[in-house]
Amino acid sequence: MRVLFTKIADARHRVQVLREDGFSETVELETRSFLLHDLAHYAVEAEARLERGFYGLLAAGVSLERLNDRDQEPVDEQLMLAERLAAPMQSVFRQRLSRERYLQQAQGLGVDFVCEAFVDAVLERLRHLTGHWKATPYRAPMQLDWPPDS
Repeated sequence: MRVLFTKIADARHRVQVLREDGFSETVELETRSFLLHDLAHYAVEAEARLERGFYGLLAAGVSLERLNDRDQEPVDEQLMLAERLAAPMQSVFRQRLSRERYLQQAQGLGVDFVCEAFVDAVLERLRHLTGHWKATPYRAPMQLDWPPDS
C-alpha cells in the first residue's frame, strides 16, 4: 500500500491511500492537528512491527472513514495499542513528555518491546519523516509505503 501526503497549503494537507487491490481513498486534513499524529503512528507501528495498527488495517482494506469513526467499537486491539503508543510519542518528540515518563506509561500496556532502544528508533524514524515532509514541495506528494522496507 502507498500513502501519499500532499501539502495543499501551510495549514492543510491531503492524505491518499492507494491499496494493492486498486482501491483509493482521499481525505483532506488540518495539518497542525493531524500530520504529526499520523507520522507518529507510522513510526511507532513500523518499529513495533504492528500488523494490525492504523496502517496495517488500511492495507488490509479497512477504510479511513471506519478507522476514524470514534462512535464505533475499535477495529482491533493492535489499533488501540498503536494509539496508546503513538499519541504520547508526539509529546516525547516535541519534548513535552520525558522519555522516562513515556516508558513508565508503556509498561502499563503489557508489551515488552517498549524500551529505550524502541524509543530511540521511533524518534529517529519520526525525525526522518518530519524532515521529509518539510522538504516536500507544495502540491507534491510525500510517499510512504506500508509495510515499510525497513
